[in-house]
Amino acid sequence: MRSIFGVIIFSILSICTLQGQDVEFTGSAPKVVSVGEQFRLIFTLNQKDDQFIPPDLSNFQILIGPNTSYSSSTSIINGKMTQKVSYTYTYILQATDIGNFEIPSASALIDKKTYHSNPLRIEVVQGAAPSSSGGDEDPGVTTQAVVRNEDLFVRLLLNKSQVYQGDYVIATIKVYSRVNLSGFEDVKFPNFEDFLKEDIETAPLRSLERENVNGQIYGTGVLARMVLYPQKNGTLTIAPVQIQALIQQRVARTSRSIFDDFFDSFQTVRKDIKSPVVTVEVKPLPPGAPNGFGGAVGKMDLAASIDKNEVDANEAITLRVQISGNGNLKLVSPPQVDFPMDFETYDPKISSNLTSSTSGTEGSKTFEYLMIPRFAGEYRIPSIQFHYFDPDKQVYQTTSTQPFQITVNKSDQEAATIVTTPSKEDIQFIGRDIRFIHSGAIDLKPMGIMVWGSIWFILVYVLSLGLFLIVFFLRRKKIRERSNLELLKNRKASKFARKRLKHAAVELKAGHHEGFYKAVLSALWGYFSDKLGIPVSGLSRDTIATGLKKFKVEEPQVQDLMTLIDQCEFAQYAPASTSAELEGVYKETVQMITKLEQKLK
Repeated sequence: MRSIFGVIIFSILSICTLQGQDVEFTGSAPKVVSVGEQFRLIFTLNQKDDQFIPPDLSNFQILIGPNTSYSSSTSIINGKMTQKVSYTYTYILQATDIGNFEIPSASALIDKKTYHSNPLRIEVVQGAAPSSSGGDEDPGVTTQAVVRNEDLFVRLLLNKSQVYQGDYVIATIKVYSRVNLSGFEDVKFPNFEDFLKEDIETAPLRSLERENVNGQIYGTGVLARMVLYPQKNGTLTIAPVQIQALIQQRVARTSRSIFDDFFDSFQTVRKDIKSPVVTVEVKPLPPGAPNGFGGAVGKMDLAASIDKNEVDANEAITLRVQISGNGNLKLVSPPQVDFPMDFETYDPKISSNLTSSTSGTEGSKTFEYLMIPRFAGEYRIPSIQFHYFDPDKQVYQTTSTQPFQITVNKSDQEAATIVTTPSKEDIQFIGRDIRFIHSGAIDLKPMGIMVWGSIWFILVYVLSLGLFLIVFFLRRKKIRERSNLELLKNRKASKFARKRLKHAAVELKAGHHEGFYKAVLSALWGYFSDKLGIPVSGLSRDTIATGLKKFKVEEPQVQDLMTLIDQCEFAQYAPASTSAELEGVYKETVQMITKLEQKLK
């Protein structure tokens, strides 16, 4: 009785679960078939139908069908039961005519409601379907057939053959086969020199899809996709893809016995395939770029916000600037912000939320600026502007934010300045600075013994005056140096560079490849920004080279520096480097800054 009761409860729960599901009605068939080829047309329902109405199949010859089948699976996870059912209607069809044909939607009646499947399009070509071997085999021959190049090849396909520098290109590595593939070995992708590469997440290749290629049916599959950003203009060449493919071929026995068909075996044959060389024509960006343009290409937008509009002096404020959209966002540098002179600012913290797809690189890049106002008052941060080039419209675009008004109140911790004014306490003390005549015992001293005018008094007075003058002039010198930010940064450039290189050494010991190169680049860009008096957002290879030539730095040394910067920028996104390579870059950077420090004084 308990077993019967359990079965009844289980059946009721299953029916209730199935009735709560949404109806899914789908059709599937090959996209390409050849004339005379037999293929399957399958319709699948996830609920029991009351009536199945097939579509019009007059364009094909129906050999078998519809055959119906049913399958069910039940799972219980954490006390929750899930049941999946599938009702399938299968046709075996044969293509008779060449052309593109549409199979209309099938219909199913469930609980007095009609549901429709998706329509299907099938292309019928004259070419034969892919074979399971590389060529014709004669009976009784034990040698394998030769796999022809037209039966198996690989291509590197680009969605664009001509782009602007900084615009993206989608590269697809695709294999075409008319043989029985079992796998790949020793796959070598190009290194994509002169491009910044971002991989697109691609599912592992487990099966091939049919595709019509020049009238022949091939099984095709995508091995990898990536987004490429050309880093220079001109005709750029992409090296071939090299793959060693594994092919299964039948090996027949030499005898002609009727039992041979039962004892045929298969062996794996290796074949090297290589894609043709591909070129891309990269056009330089048109003239007329606005001032402050940093090489951003795509479609982008700018937004900014601050966490506080009113603070006390010496209280930190965070300015967040976000650049979002589609394009070479990974290469976008921080936008230039005109901070008030009384604000102490730091290098921005950069965070990225980017994804790569066949539509390019999308997402956002955020720059967080920490600023500390030192004095009370009303301050204004002007509108921040960002310039980019739109490759679709072929024009430069400018987007900007609203200005920010900040109120800074006086704080007890406000830093002191060299110019002082009497405080309220000092003014109140004036009324109490006259003392009463002392009426107690007086300690009289003989005449002639006076501190005033003695050699000790004069010596102490002169020394105190000299010490005061030394402190006074040193203080004024320090204030002048602080007021001249460029001079201060110039003098401390080497110190700041050493601090950043210490961070690079930490990343080197930890084996963090990308973090190491970021730290080295930060040290180099920060050093030249401080030494040459150029904001980081305005730095480029040309501005650095021009600035160094003003200090009479020799051309070979400038070229070595440019090579070092290029090596670090490309190495961030290249495969991981060895420890020896990282140590070599670190030593070369230290030596480069040391040599330049002797000339950039």
